[in-house]
Amino acid sequence: MAQHRRVRSAWTLIELLVVIAIIGILIGLLVPAVQKVREAANRSACQNNLKQMGLALHSYYDTEKHFPPSFIYNNQGNKPVAAWQPPAAPVTLPRGVFAAWVIDRPPPPPPFPIIFEQPGWGWGALLLPYLDQKSLFAQIDFQVPVESAGALTTRTTALSVFTCPSDRNTGVATMWNSSGAPIGDVATNSYAACYGVLGRIDQWPDKGTGLFGRNTRFRIKDVEDGLSSTLALGERACWLVQTPWAGVLTNAAVTTMPGAPVYASITEGAPAQVMARISARQLLDPNSEPYDFFSAHPNTVGFVFADGSVHTLRSDVAIWVLQALATRSGGEIVSGNDY
Repeated sequence: MAQHRRVRSAWTLIELLVVIAIIGILIGLLVPAVQKVREAANRSACQNNLKQMGLALHSYYDTEKHFPPSFIYNNQGNKPVAAWQPPAAPVTLPRGVFAAWVIDRPPPPPPFPIIFEQPGWGWGALLLPYLDQKSLFAQIDFQVPVESAGALTTRTTALSVFTCPSDRNTGVATMWNSSGAPIGDVATNSYAACYGVLGRIDQWPDKGTGLFGRNTRFRIKDVEDGLSSTLALGERACWLVQTPWAGVLTNAAVTTMPGAPVYASITEGAPAQVMARISARQLLDPNSEPYDFFSAHPNTVGFVFADGSVHTLRSDVAIWVLQALATRSGGEIVSGNDY
């Protein structure tokens, strides 16, 4: 009688484990590659946003004969008062915070005095006609405060040009005052105007050393450092702090977001909604505060300079270089090799 050879129809446990291990290795190699490609695409899209804003700045300049202010303010007897200042004592960070980022926030500050910054429409709103948003621009009554009920539809319109694809916490968000009361909903902005170097943006919104300030109308002749050596706009990710593209909402606080990759939570006053500054720290420093430039990209922050050129600055660029780039007429000499 002929004998039939028995055919095995299943894998052994060892074979199965080997296949699973191989698949795991392939996935482990593939995922970082996919993430790298996605981040490269996001970075390119972010740079394109900045390029569009740079072109819009110069189109605005050609029309108005000056660069836009960070926001417009009409003082109708509402004299701004000094904002709350934090106590001199340093914040005590919890044990292990350096590995866990913000895991325990310091107590919130007492309420800011109300600083009327109305109408408050910012550089983003002023650039709308030059960003292919003439219809949205036409909806704005620039005599009406940004936080008014009639401006709700406009200020909650999310725009891709003001949204970095790598950013987090973008979309429509609620702005709050320092006591935790809601001020109004807004569409967020991943970018901020350069106020300059150091200085209290909330106390002196028109006293910065950069290209933007409250009610400023700087012209090319005012940029003595040169357009190609002066920061105009840069990334300030909603990952760090949520701010509106529309402008400044009176009494709205600017507060570090939960889960932001920094060591402590800080609250700043209303004018910081549209401006950031270069301080005494490098980019993406874990001590960054709401008025710092900050990005969701690894190790870099994107900027558009006053000449409309876009540059990606590394997180290890020297502080003196950053400060020199942030001033419009500081007299510093900086070359492209420095950044």
